[in-house]
Amino acid sequence: MTSRELGSGQKVFGRYTLVKVLGRGGMGIVWLARDEELGRDVALKFLPDLMIQDRAAFDQLKHETKRCLELTHPHIVRIHDFIHDERSGGISMEYIDGETLSNLRAEKERKAFEPDEIAAWISQLCDALDYAHNHAKIIHCDLKPANLMVNQRGDLKISDFGIARSLGDSVSRLTLDQGRSGTLVYMSPQQLNGERCTHLDDIYSFGASIYELLTSKPPFYSGNIDRQICERVAPSMTERRKELDIEPALVPQPWEDAVAACLAKDPSRRPQSAVEVAQRLQLSSGQARAATTFRKTLKRKPLFIAGIAAVGALLLAGIYFGGPNRYAKPTSHEPAIPEKSIAVLPFENRSEEKANAYFAEGIQDEILTRLSKIADLKVISRTSTQHYKSAPENLPEIARQLGVAHILEGSVQKSGDAVRVNVQLIKAHI
Repeated sequence: MTSRELGSGQKVFGRYTLVKVLGRGGMGIVWLARDEELGRDVALKFLPDLMIQDRAAFDQLKHETKRCLELTHPHIVRIHDFIHDERSGGISMEYIDGETLSNLRAEKERKAFEPDEIAAWISQLCDALDYAHNHAKIIHCDLKPANLMVNQRGDLKISDFGIARSLGDSVSRLTLDQGRSGTLVYMSPQQLNGERCTHLDDIYSFGASIYELLTSKPPFYSGNIDRQICERVAPSMTERRKELDIEPALVPQPWEDAVAACLAKDPSRRPQSAVEVAQRLQLSSGQARAATTFRKTLKRKPLFIAGIAAVGALLLAGIYFGGPNRYAKPTSHEPAIPEKSIAVLPFENRSEEKANAYFAEGIQDEILTRLSKIADLKVISRTSTQHYKSAPENLPEIARQLGVAHILEGSVQKSGDAVRVNVQLIKAHI
């Protein structure tokens, strides 16, 4: 069975039913498929026919894929399995119902984002790269906007992590493409020259990706790109935006400096980790900076949940500066409740379409994710608050049951692209 013989509704590898093609490229074809054994949708990447015929390349990819099963991070697409039979092979991965940053950028009026629109995603990307490089010891080697997905909840997910290098190396060797893997316009000079990929090549590609997202073009995109990557210094992002009439042209200096450092020809002059990139960009871990006015939709579903969640999170400043004391102090025989503690109740879905409940759930999850990263703050898990879904009235009693000093509740009403969000932070005890 070759990729040309695949069709919708076909069952492959004894357990996957093909639904539709998600993408095609030099690294193979990707299908949306239904895993009948586990009852879930997956992205099924079929290997290039050329690789199936080369046992050494096939075995190397199988080994690398199994190693990547250990990659478990909320902002990295999960690899489920490496499957094969006598005629074909593929990689089963987490299915992301969303869009790539490349496509989202292309749909902007000026084909470019503003820094505040992508800050939350870049923060998530830094977290994921730090985990992969320093904990899992795995390098991407083909980092680019087309490999950065945004799901329906507004979270960023890196795809092809850990398998891009092995696939690229194998395809390059089999096609005699100078032994280099990756995508040219995002490659570091070292990767371009065929040197073994390191995490500092990912840092370069990270910088090239931010450059494109903010200017609509990668650092070098025309003429002799190979030579420019090795010899020329890219214009500042502000200069590039002026050239392309993107207003406002000015890019904040921390972003200019950080991206320029990532694009340094000498690896030792680049930021030595993704954490350092985040610091240079002045981003905090898990920072919620996505713009609340971002109105891009995916299949008519809003993609700005993260931004709305950020608004809710801002209200949490009341935890540290005091809040309205709506309820009486608990009696002295009750156990002490930490002042820095909170429960986020399920947001009420007031939309006419009940199918929009996913949106309310997404806002609750985003806020919980951001709160969990605040030091010394006790945050009650989503599981523990789920049975308080039906518009609870006795909030002091709920706070007592959950052992928290603060309750965050709210409602969401969505109509088309218009969204009304009501959020209330209540200090239940003093």
